[in-house]
Amino acid sequence: MKLTRIAVRNIFRNGRRSILSIIAVSVCALTITIMFSLLEGIKADMERNSIAFETGEVRIRHRDFDRYEHLLPVQYVVPEYRALVDRISEIPEFKAVSPRINIAAAAFVDERRVGAYGIGIDLALEKQYQDLDAILASGRFPSPGTSEAVLGVGLARELGVGIGDTATFLTQTRLRTSNAFTVDVVGLASYPVGQMNRTTFLLPLETAARYMRMNGAVGEILITSTARDSRPFSAAVQNLLDELGREDVYAAHWSEVSGGYSYMQFADVAYNFMALFFFVLGATVVINTTMMMIHERTHEIGTLAAIGMRGTELVRLFFLEAALLGLIGSLLGVVLGVAVVIPLQSVGINFGSVMEQMEGMSISSILYPVLNWRSTGGTFLFSFAVAAGA
Repeated sequence: MKLTRIAVRNIFRNGRRSILSIIAVSVCALTITIMFSLLEGIKADMERNSIAFETGEVRIRHRDFDRYEHLLPVQYVVPEYRALVDRISEIPEFKAVSPRINIAAAAFVDERRVGAYGIGIDLALEKQYQDLDAILASGRFPSPGTSEAVLGVGLARELGVGIGDTATFLTQTRLRTSNAFTVDVVGLASYPVGQMNRTTFLLPLETAARYMRMNGAVGEILITSTARDSRPFSAAVQNLLDELGREDVYAAHWSEVSGGYSYMQFADVAYNFMALFFFVLGATVVINTTMMMIHERTHEIGTLAAIGMRGTELVRLFFLEAALLGLIGSLLGVVLGVAVVIPLQSVGINFGSVMEQMEGMSISSILYPVLNWRSTGGTFLFSFAVAAGA
C-alpha cells in the first residue's frame, strides 16, 4: 500500500511524461477497439449477405458445377428439385428454402456491352427465405409466370430504363445455345451490396426456367436453418442426399463456399498482428517515460536504498508506476472507443463506391460496427498487460 502511494505521487510529480504515456496507450486501445468492432461488423455483414444472396447457410449444387464455374457451366443443374425441397423441409431445424436459377447475361446499349446477372426465384418461397420488401426501392415484384423483372437501381441506370420500360438480355441456355429475352421492368431494387445494384435483376423462377431451357431443374438450392450452429444441419442435408442416392449433387456449408469467408479468416489474424504492433508502439512510450524517470531519480533511488528499501521493492515501485499508467491509458482508450462505436452501430459507415469494386465479396456499402464485449475486454487487458510488462 505504501509503494502504491509513492507510485501515484511519482506519476503526478512527472505529469507531462505521465500524460504522454497515458495518451499513447489510450490511442492504441481506442484504435484497436474501433478496428475490432469494424471487423466484427464486416464479418456479420458478410455472413448475412452471403446467406441471403449467395450461398444460404447450406447450398446444394451439381457436383461438377464448382469445378467449371469459371466457364459458366449452366448444364450442371439440380434436377427434380421439387421432390428434393419437400424432403429437405422435413429435416429438424429446417427454416426456409430458396430454389434459384442463375442467369449470366449481357445487355447492349448502343455499342456498349453491359454485364448482368439474373436470378430466377420462387416468390412465395423467397419471401419466407428473406425480407424481399427490404430491397424493393420502388414498383412491385414480378407476377409468377410473367416476363416481368425487378432491376437493381444501378443496372437500370446503366441501361437507361425505368419502371414501365423493357430490357433485353442475351444469355446461354442449359442446352449451350444462345437465347435473347425481353423483360418488362416493374420494379427497382436497392441491394445492400453495391455490386448487386449494378448487375442483378430478379424474375420469376418459372420464367427463368423457360428462358434457360431448364426442363424442371434449377441451378442451386439455398437453405437456412433455425440452428445456432448450422454445420450439423448441413451434414444432415448431405446425409439426406446420400440416403436418396443423389450422387449428382452435394450440400456445402456457407463457410466452405463463400468467396469472402477465407479472406475474413486471414483478416482476423492480420488484425491481431496489427493490434500487437500498436500496443508495442504504445508500450515504447511507457518504457521511455519509465527510463527517464529512473535516470532523473538516481539520487532518490540511492536515498530509498539507504533507508532500507530493498532492490525488489524498487523494481516493484517502478512496475507499479508503469502499470498505473497502462491501466489509466487502457481504460480511457477502451471507454472512448466504445463511445465512438455505439452510435456507429446505428448510423453505420458509408464506404460508397469503394465496396462496389470488391468483386466476389458480399460486403455492404454501409457497414455497421459491432461491439464484441469479449474482444473489447481483451483489448483492455492486453493493452494494460503490454504497457505494464514493458
